[in-house]
Amino acid sequence: MARFHLNHRWQNVILAFCLAFILVVGVFGYWKITPFGNRSLIFSDMGTQYVPMLTDFQHALRTLDFRMFSFTHVMGSNLAPTLTYYLMSPYNLIVLLFSSENVPMAVTIIIMAKIASIAATMTWYLQRHFATTARMSLLFGVAFAFCGFVAVNYFDLMWLDALIVLPLVAFGLDQLVRKLRPAAFFWWLLASMLVNYYLGYMTCIFSVCYFIYLLVIDRPEGLKTWWQPIKRFVVTAILSGISAALVLIPTGLSMLQTAKGAPYAANYKVEPTFGLEAFGQFMVGGTNNSQRLDHAPTLFVSSAIVLLVLVFWVHPAISRRHKWAGAGFLTVLFLGLWIRLFNTFWHLMQAPAGFPFRNVFFFSFVMVILAFAAWQAEPREIATKFKWLLPTGLALLAIVGSLLIPVMLRLVTGHSSRMMHYYTDISRVHWTSLILGIIYLFMTAAVIFGTRRLWRQWLLGAVVATEVAGNFILAMSTSEFGHHDVYTRNYMLEKQQMASVQAPKGQLYRVNNENSIIKRAFESSYKSYNDSLLFDFYGVSGYNSTINDRTRKTMHRLGLGSDNPRRISSGGLTPVTDMLFGVKTSVELATIGATTTNNSGYVGMGFAVPKSLTHTKLKFDAFGNQEKILQALKPSKTSYWSSATNKVDQVEHSPYWAGQPTGYTYQHTMYFTAKTAGPMYLWAPNGAIKYSTMLVDHIPVGPEINMNQHTTLINLGTFKAGQRVRVRFSAYDRGADLGLELKTLRQPKFKQVVKTVKKHALNLHITDSHWRTELTGNVTGTAKKRWLYVSLPNDGGWHAQVNGRQVTPKRMLHGMTALPIKAGNNDIRLTYRVPGGRAGILLSVIGIVAFSGTAILWRWRDKRASMKNGHFKK
Repeated sequence: MARFHLNHRWQNVILAFCLAFILVVGVFGYWKITPFGNRSLIFSDMGTQYVPMLTDFQHALRTLDFRMFSFTHVMGSNLAPTLTYYLMSPYNLIVLLFSSENVPMAVTIIIMAKIASIAATMTWYLQRHFATTARMSLLFGVAFAFCGFVAVNYFDLMWLDALIVLPLVAFGLDQLVRKLRPAAFFWWLLASMLVNYYLGYMTCIFSVCYFIYLLVIDRPEGLKTWWQPIKRFVVTAILSGISAALVLIPTGLSMLQTAKGAPYAANYKVEPTFGLEAFGQFMVGGTNNSQRLDHAPTLFVSSAIVLLVLVFWVHPAISRRHKWAGAGFLTVLFLGLWIRLFNTFWHLMQAPAGFPFRNVFFFSFVMVILAFAAWQAEPREIATKFKWLLPTGLALLAIVGSLLIPVMLRLVTGHSSRMMHYYTDISRVHWTSLILGIIYLFMTAAVIFGTRRLWRQWLLGAVVATEVAGNFILAMSTSEFGHHDVYTRNYMLEKQQMASVQAPKGQLYRVNNENSIIKRAFESSYKSYNDSLLFDFYGVSGYNSTINDRTRKTMHRLGLGSDNPRRISSGGLTPVTDMLFGVKTSVELATIGATTTNNSGYVGMGFAVPKSLTHTKLKFDAFGNQEKILQALKPSKTSYWSSATNKVDQVEHSPYWAGQPTGYTYQHTMYFTAKTAGPMYLWAPNGAIKYSTMLVDHIPVGPEINMNQHTTLINLGTFKAGQRVRVRFSAYDRGADLGLELKTLRQPKFKQVVKTVKKHALNLHITDSHWRTELTGNVTGTAKKRWLYVSLPNDGGWHAQVNGRQVTPKRMLHGMTALPIKAGNNDIRLTYRVPGGRAGILLSVIGIVAFSGTAILWRWRDKRASMKNGHFKK
């Protein structure tokens, strides 16, 4: 009999996996997503972050070139936080089955496999938690796999692993509370932190709540029976956290160097984050892709689940203790969504930058548990009045909540049209979906309360399957899918062109790609921040949540574009920053071939500098900073940057320009005269310009990546001395507030600096090691140049030797690296060690060994106590 139940249990798990897989195939097939059509999921962060990262990950695995400091990330960065946040999932190994141009197709398969796995682990958990092998457990598992969080955030594929592991963590807690066996909890909690530390942190918080819930419902005898599980829970959780130090310590130290390390007081207010519109989120189609950055919590898990949760509280066979425990559990999770202070705590002390309520799936998980408990108790046993009141009441709440939104907005915002528009946008109701949701609600109620046995199971299965698949389809309805065939064709073309400018093996220099060919595969605007990951070259720009903020600010203060703390663009490079950042080549890509330019400012990956430069502070003044650096390298009475003269600004005011309404209501036409020959740049400190409208003598000069409303240097072109130039653009301000600076780099003087610096330049080489990051080079110092500027971000991980002697790297120019050198020849060796890496490995080993020993001791004591109890019974 036991073997029959075990086989039946695994049958349900396999069937849940297969059913979920078939449903997600149907959803992707409906939208013709590759490999079921020519559409691709390369939109939003999938196209600009995850596909490039997985392509780079694939290359590293195939070549076994897995250095923990990667030069393909921004200007070079510690890979630890990128790995632990984005790439730790074992499902990512699926990319090895695909070619690099077909990584978007691999992503589709990964997502499908993950969603099916969520259904499988949830089904396994429900059977173990409720001690059943009922077929209906797989339907509840599938409902969780297609919950609102998954339907809206499925393309943030690194988060899906947390939903796979969550039921297994809960199973481990069941084992701990019911049988005092902590092993499963230890290992699955550790797994949750390893696959994604961010949601793993949330899982730790949830584990505390779930543990208390279990104590209340499974140990009703009271506090006297709680001591042993509490002690084991605390010790096991602590040791599991210590065992995860391998990823937590290096990641924590690195994340403190990102912009996330700075707290914002507004995130800690005790105020609501959403209103009555949340009731509509229980229905099908409550949120779609166009609202992915701002929306109410995605509470959808199917009409069956929400109805059965309500049944749970009115069912006569369910104990009052269990009802109070379930209500308390959901209340705690709800407050974590609703109150901003608690929501911030759940999100690792930082409010999400888009994609809000990332902890909502925990609420969905508990809803499924309570719903299955109600199903097991037979929902037809509730009073007849509730069979009508429950679906009717829920439908009315959804409708009333939707109708009250405009009224509430006027009360809260005081008729502020701008605030009304903003709040209505993030909480808008899709009325067609709401009506469809109400139909599903009453249809589900009719099946649950009006049918019996086999008919009910098959009908409910059909209703839930079509509803969750339909919700997924509706959530994807506004997605701007890419074109897979265009992507693969242009990927290969761009890869071929970039291969010609990649640094040969062992050499180190950077390349600036000024545009991208694969952007034609995107329906949405493509931002080529991470092209260096896609095509394996050492670039300048980058986009991810783990960017070192000092590095980004150094680049931004020197004129490169950055529209938020997670992005830095190569737009804004000048010959001066080419010299500072070791940018040897600039490439302009086209289908007919690439145009390659050797940058005049390139000297190497560093150079000997006077001590004065190591004390230079960077302000938010690109021209001023570059002037200070050049003056420190070669003092001159004449400035290196020459200001334009005879500036005339003609301003027109109109809310319409080029036939479109815009907030940039001032249209500027500027005339100026170049004072000296050379490349001229524009700097707008307040960023109030719409660069995409900027024309120089009818020629567009805006940056490749959209930097409207932000600050970056704009290359207006190369002009002759005395040449009169016209520039047109739209802006928020009339004129005086723009604070525009237009300057030309004096080429002859700059060439003198380059000539001087080249005499003491550093050329770095990467040693032939597939695991360690080690750089070697040679530089000549002088009596006046006893410091070496190295074009490497300084994050505390570099260990340096000069002529075989250990030296301490110093931070200069806000975020770059300097080394002390002597006059004459200097052999340089730089080795990168991940900050906190060794300590993390040591603590992980200690944690695992300590738990193993503790578990053995507990097992021995339990066995001994069992033997004593048996002896006394005799």
